[in-house]
Amino acid sequence: MYELDAISTGKIQDLPYSSKKPMRSALNKEKISGKMWLTYTGFAEDEQEYKGHGGLNKAVCLYSKKNYLLWEQDLPNLPNYAMFGENLTATDLDEQNVHFGDQFQLGEAILEVSEIREPCWKIQEKYKIPDLIKRMSTSCRTGFYFRVLKEGYVHDNDHLTLIKSADKASILSVYDLNDIYYNDNKNIERLHYALNNPYLTKDRIAKFERFLKRAQK
Repeated sequence: MYELDAISTGKIQDLPYSSKKPMRSALNKEKISGKMWLTYTGFAEDEQEYKGHGGLNKAVCLYSKKNYLLWEQDLPNLPNYAMFGENLTATDLDEQNVHFGDQFQLGEAILEVSEIREPCWKIQEKYKIPDLIKRMSTSCRTGFYFRVLKEGYVHDNDHLTLIKSADKASILSVYDLNDIYYNDNKNIERLHYALNNPYLTKDRIAKFERFLKRAQK
C-alpha cells in the first residue's frame, strides 16, 4: 500500500497571483470529505480550466510529498497538501518508483499511470519562484497523471494499492521519461526505447516522434 497524505479537488476561480494577465484556475484545492465519485475524466467535483489539463489520459494528478522538499529553501511555509494542485498528495510514491502502465486500486476505482505532468506558468506565478518551471522539469520530479480504468467511489481515507505492474520488457518510469523529454531528447537510443512503450498517450508519442526525427537529421 502507498499512503496518501491527501485527496483533493478544486473549482475554477479567479486567482490573485498574477498582475500580468488574468488567472483562472482550479489550482487551489481542498481535501475531500467523506466519499466522492471518480469518473473516467476525474473526480466529480474537480474542474480544469483549459486545454492541457484533464481528459481521459490526465484524469487524476499525483505529486509526491517528498518532492515538496525541493522548494523548502524558497518557501519557508510549505503547504501540507495539494501544493501544485495535485489531486493525490502521496507520502512516498514518486516518479522513480512508478512506471507507465502500472495499475493501482483507489477505493472502488482502478487507475493506470498514463502521462507526465508538464508544469505551467500558473504554479510559478503562485509561488513567485522565477525558475520554478525549469527546476521542476529538469529535476524530473514533475508529478504524473493517471487514466481511470474503472470508475468508483473514493473515500477521503483511501490509499493506493499496486494491483498490476507494467510489462517488464518495455518498463519505463515516469522519472526516466521526464529525463528523456526535458534533458536528453536528442538521444536516439532512448527515444526509440520510449516509443516502444505501449502505455504512452498519442500526444506523448507524437512529441517523441518529432524529437526522433530531429535527432536523426
